[in-house]
Amino acid sequence: MDDILRSLTLGQWLNLLGMILGVAGALLYLYARSNQRALLAARLQAEIGRKESLPGSLTGRSQAPRSWRGRLTAMLYHVGSAVPIFSPAQQKEVHLKLVRSGIRSMKAPLIVSAFAILCGGGLAVAATVFAWPYLENQPVVLKPVVSLLALYLGTLLPRLFLDRIAAKRRTAIQDSLPDALDLLVICTNAGLSMGMALHRVASEMSDTAPELSDELTLTASEMQVSGDVAQVLQNLAERTNLSAIRSMVSTLTNALQFGTSIAQALRVLAKSERTARMMRLEEQAAKLAVKITFPMMVFILPTIIIIAVGPAVLNLSRLLKGVL
Repeated sequence: MDDILRSLTLGQWLNLLGMILGVAGALLYLYARSNQRALLAARLQAEIGRKESLPGSLTGRSQAPRSWRGRLTAMLYHVGSAVPIFSPAQQKEVHLKLVRSGIRSMKAPLIVSAFAILCGGGLAVAATVFAWPYLENQPVVLKPVVSLLALYLGTLLPRLFLDRIAAKRRTAIQDSLPDALDLLVICTNAGLSMGMALHRVASEMSDTAPELSDELTLTASEMQVSGDVAQVLQNLAERTNLSAIRSMVSTLTNALQFGTSIAQALRVLAKSERTARMMRLEEQAAKLAVKITFPMMVFILPTIIIIAVGPAVLNLSRLLKGVL
């Protein structure tokens, strides 16, 4: 084999290299074509599944979920629908919390109900296993009371988690609102209608502020199908639950009702919201000195004491050893 390779001339080496490159290029081309076909087939299958899952579709029954998330969601949905633990008032509260958290699926309330059942049952079992051995010498009625209390606290955990998600989302919307108001002023000065301006602002802020962009996109879509602009804006205020959004809705409603300049009202509102955001940042900066005191005392101060006093302590111990 070595003799054959050594006997090849330069032209034969070039021909061999060209053949290798040609075969490699053909393989890469076939791989790219097969990958593109696989991507197109996956997109087609996803579109077919989405259309089959729509209510009232004519393509027959929707396909079963294939991923583990889909199977878990379907299982939780069946559990929540089989064991409804929330009253109508609680269901309305959970639905409102889900909307304010940015979750608008029709199955979400039942999934939250299933999570409440699982959390409550898990805490009740944990209280029975770990707390009952310590209650042997206590009254007998105390054991079921502890289990029932754990069950009740477990059913509250999903709603508390939703409150946390909604608060985080509300803070993100509030921080990005002044920039959105500035863009609304620019769009209205350019002659765009309210719905088109909201849609344009939502598309521009989709990367920097996805939460506010989602709400503005939904509001713009509602304006396209509904003629009651005031009610659409009121729905936005209810979904976000922000005083700044309520002020914006009131300003826009009054401007549309009395025919005043929307751009001027939005400009004043944007300035006030920017000032409020700066005040919130200054407040957080003022609280930083108090919040950092405990970590400094626990982690930084002992190190400084060791570095400053350590050599003196070592020298003193050596001196005392020499004296004694």
